[in-house]
Amino acid sequence: MEIKFFKPKSKILQKYIEGYYFLTNKKSDTIVEYFTFPNNFSIISIIENAEIIYSENRGIIKEKAENSFSSDLICHYKKPIKLSYEGTINEITFYFKPLGLNAFLYKTLCHYTNNFFASFIPFEDYKETFITILNEKDIDYKIDLIENYWLSKLKGFEHPFLENVLTDLKEEFTITELAKRYNTSRQNLTKHFETNLCKSPSDFKKIQRFRNTLKNNITKTTKDNLTTLSYDSLFYDQSHLIKDFKSLTGLTPKNFFKNISSQENGEVSWLFV
Repeated sequence: MEIKFFKPKSKILQKYIEGYYFLTNKKSDTIVEYFTFPNNFSIISIIENAEIIYSENRGIIKEKAENSFSSDLICHYKKPIKLSYEGTINEITFYFKPLGLNAFLYKTLCHYTNNFFASFIPFEDYKETFITILNEKDIDYKIDLIENYWLSKLKGFEHPFLENVLTDLKEEFTITELAKRYNTSRQNLTKHFETNLCKSPSDFKKIQRFRNTLKNNITKTTKDNLTTLSYDSLFYDQSHLIKDFKSLTGLTPKNFFKNISSQENGEVSWLFV
């Protein structure tokens, strides 16, 4: 398996898209299996000539006869997902920033998904365009095609308070305090989160703390003890850190960091098995 990860070249797209990768798997490659862990991005995976079998927290991607195309949106998962690849696979996966995908859609994000994953064909020219992109061999031209396409669909996104709330969630605010700060109720804040992010505020905050811990651990030259790491990442204490890690990864922090494989400062984190 070969994976090439890219950040958007376009400064405009950098506001909305964290990054994307090209994944290619050959028929001669051994079956690859890995775990991927919850994040607050909206993830779109586009695959040609493959069959994708999803069950709860499990995905099997197998080579299939020609003329098949799938595009799936994933933004609900709270547990590790185990993925396996078999045969010839050609895939592009996008990581949109928490509110980023809304800037390209005609309806709010919740209209496109209400489950662990959902088929995602948002525009009339979407399938035809991405079949062309998947089959393009020149990487630089492929990137240009991708970025020009998303720029052509950009319409913008405005919300009276959500962007500010996401910024404030990086600090030690409770959900109740944030609702009061923006003159709304906790229930209304939750409604806006579920509509535009497909997550509750508490789930978003839990995943954000987890992701901050990955960054804090990976970007330091020496690994701090769990107590320091807990406070740096806004956990209440070490027990809180361990509890959330077990919930989101199925592993203790020690075992997780021992085995994890990361790209781009922890934004894409996989554990190969």
